[in-house]
Amino acid sequence: MSYDIIDPTDWDDEERKIQARRMAMYSVAAITAASEVTRKYVIFPQLKSVLATFDRIYQLSRKLDLPQGVLVSGPPGSSKSTVAKYFMKSLPPADGVVEGFGAIYMRMRPGASAGFIVSQILKGLHHPFTNVLKDRVAPMREVVCEGLEHKGTRILFIDEAQSLAHRGKRAAEDRDTTAANLLRELADTVGVGIVLLADQRLQSLDQLDPGLADRLSGTLLLKHFEDGNTWAGFLAEFARAVSAVSLAVLTEPKVCAATHAATKGGRRTFVRLITEAVLIAVDDKAAAVTVAHLRLAFERTAGPGQTTSNPYGSE
Repeated sequence: MSYDIIDPTDWDDEERKIQARRMAMYSVAAITAASEVTRKYVIFPQLKSVLATFDRIYQLSRKLDLPQGVLVSGPPGSSKSTVAKYFMKSLPPADGVVEGFGAIYMRMRPGASAGFIVSQILKGLHHPFTNVLKDRVAPMREVVCEGLEHKGTRILFIDEAQSLAHRGKRAAEDRDTTAANLLRELADTVGVGIVLLADQRLQSLDQLDPGLADRLSGTLLLKHFEDGNTWAGFLAEFARAVSAVSLAVLTEPKVCAATHAATKGGRRTFVRLITEAVLIAVDDKAAAVTVAHLRLAFERTAGPGQTTSNPYGSE
């Protein structure tokens, strides 16, 4: 199945540079057509399991005394952020939940404190005051708890959660001021489910504060696609979902294998590559993306530092 996703990922500095280059290089028609590619999202088997877990946490949060939560770990580009945002976008109306606040998403940063989390949750709650001074963390924690209760929020998604991994004994023992302590409090007092989204630096609950780990039910691992039937099925579904220009070339076995070599099976790298190919094709006045478009797209997205040969061959 495929769906449209609004704002599928937050832009980092690299992505901003790519977008700036594209705005200067391609026509308005090409950029418009390529925007469809960035919105398409294909549900594949790994994500079905993750979504089912999110749904279970959402349904059980606030209904059981037992805290609900999970760690989702995977390499960059494995759809951790996107699957969380898809889940939030797809939530139906529910009793006791203010529409749009059933789940809140926030992104951690290295060394983030409890005050930072409080500030980010306040933003997610659309609170008018989101700046949290160090001496105001405690009272603003109460405001956060009250806000989550009032909105009926059931899940808190914490992205870049590898920042919560232990950095040493002193950090692990600082139980009164750490971000982990705040998350434990939210799980216990509000009953909100905690979903941690992390890269490979946080793959096990053993790397977390023991008290926080006890409030999570387990770990789900997301991986890049291997070159095989699932990858071929993903490409075929993606090709069917995009209408701005034909992507039928992706279903050809040799192109399927070359695209895996070009992206290493990563969804983010794949979308970046195909978006570039669509931009090139539209400005080439072509109705379909060709191997030549993919070859040039790889050159432009891989950059001058690329040391491996172009998987789509040479001209």
